[in-house]
Amino acid sequence: MMTAEGLSALEALNELRLTPDEKMETLSIFRRMESYEAALQEIPTDNVEVMVHVMPLANVLRDDVQAQPFTRESLLEGAPEHTEDSWQVPRLVK
Repeated sequence: MMTAEGLSALEALNELRLTPDEKMETLSIFRRMESYEAALQEIPTDNVEVMVHVMPLANVLRDDVQAQPFTRESLLEGAPEHTEDSWQVPRLVK
């Protein structure tokens, strides 16, 4: 159960300075959360299958198949300038 001392430790850890009203509100929030957690702990979950994701996941990626979709000649046809087997580009570094 969250106590005033525990809240003070959280304040120090997070370098917070809470007013007395803020401390009371924060304690109230933590106590409500603890009551929700206690209610959840009472639910029998022995027969519930463990799940990682809410929705089932499926791999939608295609198989990685090696293929050669273009020929060297067809690629060279699109080049502004080319040699026998490669594109020619302007020199960038002198």
